[in-house]
Amino acid sequence: MKILFFLSDNELTPTTISGKLFAKALAQSDYSVEIIQDLSKKRAVLASPNCDIIFFQKTIYPGHGYNDIKHLKGKVKLIHIDDDFLGMDEPNHINTLDISDLILVGNQHHAELMPYFTSTPAEVIYGFSDYKNFPYISFEERINNPLVICWQQNMADVYIDDLLLVKDAMTQLHQKYQIRLQLYGWHKGQHPGYPDNRPLIQKMMPFAEFIPFQPYKEYLLNLVPQIAHSDIAIAPYVDIPDRYGKGGFGIKGTMLSGVPVVASNFGIYRDMITDGISGFLAGNSREWFNKIEKLILDDALRKKFSLASRHRMETVYGYQSCIEKLLQALGKHFSEFKK
Repeated sequence: MKILFFLSDNELTPTTISGKLFAKALAQSDYSVEIIQDLSKKRAVLASPNCDIIFFQKTIYPGHGYNDIKHLKGKVKLIHIDDDFLGMDEPNHINTLDISDLILVGNQHHAELMPYFTSTPAEVIYGFSDYKNFPYISFEERINNPLVICWQQNMADVYIDDLLLVKDAMTQLHQKYQIRLQLYGWHKGQHPGYPDNRPLIQKMMPFAEFIPFQPYKEYLLNLVPQIAHSDIAIAPYVDIPDRYGKGGFGIKGTMLSGVPVVASNFGIYRDMITDGISGFLAGNSREWFNKIEKLILDDALRKKFSLASRHRMETVYGYQSCIEKLLQALGKHFSEFKK
């Protein structure tokens, strides 16, 4: 059996990174796997398929959608790893999912919603924890005074509405405890189509520190160690359908590093965080203030969350657990993966 992974050639995209890890995991489980990122090579395969199964990273990339793959239905098994609710009701998206044989999604909420859009079965899989690039930093190694609260996004300028959810809580916490707020991932107006939104956030939270975006390799080398030494991480997320498919790539790395997390009571974060055990979930401004304040005042609680976060990443999102969940999901629908 030959398996192909059609992935984006954008190496910075979290789903490209995850797709490569899934492909590597199947290869290490003795399956014949090839990754294809070049569009011309994808076109050649689509014209004359020489495989049994194709995994597609999303539906939006050239060579991954309905018009490109509809002729393969019934000839090659088609599996889409789909994390997008953005444009979920668009005809091309729905048509592509309808001819797919299986959809793999990153959280339970996403899976529960899929029957409203398509009859194709959906299964939940988890992205692998990246132990190598996100080493654990013990509580004792965090010696910040005042405490540092961090937030990160790959394209921070796009996610300012998320920051606005916590502006009141952050302002009050800064006034009361002089916390530092470090915000990672700003493109400074250099990304096409997106303005530099730092002035808007700076006007509302003048104490915030803005750390520019860096490509993934530089991010791992330069920024991950800084983020890992933060005292608390926040992950506010606006509850809109476009976000329902997200897999929590960034916050997984933060939890691996042992940074205590306060996140929105939303989608993937409910899967990742047990409220009060491995972090906090917050639903409104008062909860954001109260739960972050608890962590600021309680060293023992920060240490507890630090250890619990790492443990959860090592177990639920550990390599063996994730590959077993992937093979289990595939085995439900394809005899080739039953062992």
